[in-house]
Amino acid sequence: MDRYDVFVIGGGGTGSEVAFQLGGRGGIKLGIAERDKLGGECNHYGCVPTKVMLRSAKIAAQARDAERFGVRVPSVEVDFLAVRRRVRDVIDSQSGEGAAPFERLGITVLMDEARLIGPHRVEMADGTQIEADRIVLTTGSEAAVPPIPGLADGPHWTNKEAIWKPDRVPSSLAVIGTGAIGMEFSQIYARFGSQVTALEILPQILPLEDEEAVVSLVPAFEEEGIRLMPGVTVERAEHDGGAWRISLAGGGHLEVEEVLVAAGRRPVFDVHDLDAAGVKLDTRGRPVLTETLRTTADHIWAAGDATGELLFTHVGSYEAELVVQDILGSPRARDYRVVPRVTFTDPEVASVGLTEAQARDAGHDVRTGIVRFEDSDRAHIDGRTHGLVKLLADARTGELLGGHIVGEEAGAMIHEVVAAMAGRVAPVVVGQAIHAYPTLSEAVRGAFLQIQEG
Repeated sequence: MDRYDVFVIGGGGTGSEVAFQLGGRGGIKLGIAERDKLGGECNHYGCVPTKVMLRSAKIAAQARDAERFGVRVPSVEVDFLAVRRRVRDVIDSQSGEGAAPFERLGITVLMDEARLIGPHRVEMADGTQIEADRIVLTTGSEAAVPPIPGLADGPHWTNKEAIWKPDRVPSSLAVIGTGAIGMEFSQIYARFGSQVTALEILPQILPLEDEEAVVSLVPAFEEEGIRLMPGVTVERAEHDGGAWRISLAGGGHLEVEEVLVAAGRRPVFDVHDLDAAGVKLDTRGRPVLTETLRTTADHIWAAGDATGELLFTHVGSYEAELVVQDILGSPRARDYRVVPRVTFTDPEVASVGLTEAQARDAGHDVRTGIVRFEDSDRAHIDGRTHGLVKLLADARTGELLGGHIVGEEAGAMIHEVVAAMAGRVAPVVVGQAIHAYPTLSEAVRGAFLQIQEG
C-alpha cells in the first residue's frame, strides 16, 4: 500500500495550488487525485470558458453598435462553433501539459476518483488503497438543481452544458437564477442571438449585490432585450421532447427552447465516507472548519469550493496558502474581511465588503459616496454611461465598509477600494490623490471625496 505525507483529493485550482506549493519545497511525499480534468471546474467549465465566451459576445455587441461611433460594419454573424474552438484553445494553453508540471516536482498524479474511507485511508475507483498522514479535500462544487417539479426530468443545462453541449445558439433561453453565473450566461446568449428571460425568486437580480448598484445595471440589460423577472416563483418545468414550458406562480408561463439552471452550487462529498473519517458537515452540507481550515478530523483540511462558503477562484488560492502554512507548522487564521467579487457582464459589477443594507443591519451609521458614470467625461467619450461608483463608510469612525462599482473595467477599478480597505486607509488619502484625466477612476476618487466630506 502506497503511503503519502500529504494526499490531495481534487486537482482543480485550489488542490493544484496546494500541491505545487508543497511540492516545490521538497522532502514531502505528495500525491494528488483528480477524477475528471486537472484544472477543475474553473478552468474547464467555469471561469475560463465563460470569460472567453463573454469576450466574443462583447465584440459582437460592439460591432453591432459601431455605427454610433462613425464605423459601419455591414453585418455581424456569430460562429458559435468557432467561439467554442477558441474556448478549447485557451483552456489548452493554460492546462495542456496535464500532469507534467506536477510530475516535474515529484508529485504523484492519479487520474481517478479518490474516496475517503477512513481517518487516513483513501480508496481509488479501481480498489487500490492509499494511506496518508494528512489529507486535503479540494473536491469542488457542483450546480444545485432546485426542487422544481419536472425540471430534473428534462434536458436542462447547467454551466457545463451551456458551454459544451449545444452546436448552435438556441432561439430562446430561460435562465433560472440570476447570480453571477446566470447573468453572465444571459448576456452571452442574448448577444449571440437568443431571446433570453432571466428568472429570480428573490426581489432583485444579483441578489448578493448592493441594491443601488443593481438598479444602475438593469437598464443596460433591458436595452439588449434581456427580459429580467425578479421576484417570481417557478412552479413547474415541463419538457415535451422539443421545448420547455415554464409555469410561474400566479398563472403566467414561458415557452422556450432551452433552460439553464444557475441557482447556486453545493460542495461535492457524495462519494466519501465522512463519518468513517471523522469529518462532520453542518446543516447546509458544508464541512465544519477551524480558522485554519482543518475539519473535525485534525489531520484533514478542506479548501476552495469544498468549504461551501466563498466560491471564488481567488479565495481558493488564498485558502490553499492557509492550508500549506498550517501543514508546515506556521498556522494563520483565515480572514475574509476584504474579498473582491466580480460579475463579468458588460458593464461589469464589482464589489468588496458590505452592501448598504448589510452595513445598516450590522448597526453602522452609514455614510455613502456615489458618483454616477453619466457624470464622467471618460464614460461619455466611450459611449458607456451606465453604472456608478458607490462607497460606504462608518460615519463615526470613517472606516471604509464596502465598495460597489458598475461599469466598464469595474473588476480592475475595485482594487483601489480593496487596497484602501485592506490597509484601513482613510478615505481622504485616496480622495486627495491625483487621478489621471480622462479615466473612469476619477469617479472612484470622487466617491472617496464624498465620503470624507460627509
